[in-house]
Amino acid sequence: MDCICLKVREDQIGFVADNARSLVEARFEEGLYTRAVYCDDTMVGFVLFDYDPEIPGWCMSRFMIGAQYQGQGLGKEAVLRFLDFMREEMKVGELYIHVELENTTAYEMYQKLGFRFVKPIQYEFDGVVYRERQMKICL
Repeated sequence: MDCICLKVREDQIGFVADNARSLVEARFEEGLYTRAVYCDDTMVGFVLFDYDPEIPGWCMSRFMIGAQYQGQGLGKEAVLRFLDFMREEMKVGELYIHVELENTTAYEMYQKLGFRFVKPIQYEFDGVVYRERQMKICL
């Protein structure tokens, strides 16, 4: 319930799927993995990741920090720890992400963390057209 109750700010809706949807997809679609983001004993965020055969490569498919926890450096710290996890535990050499074109704050954060632009991506899912930047980091 802690995960489902986490929401992004109003102006960020559409940048990442609702956590309830992500949890349902991870439960019923093989190959989707989840991680909770904690600050002390409080769940503050959520990560969904998978191996995408279309890339082909590992992808941090969804990442969010709850609205009430943003602006405290928790997103940056969570991404850095996730990168460590992927490198050390999963033995992954590179990781991809997709960032909505309008999500300039996330794009800039990922650039500062070492992700580099690969190419623009456009696709349709559930009747919605998404326009994103694919980015990659070598671990």
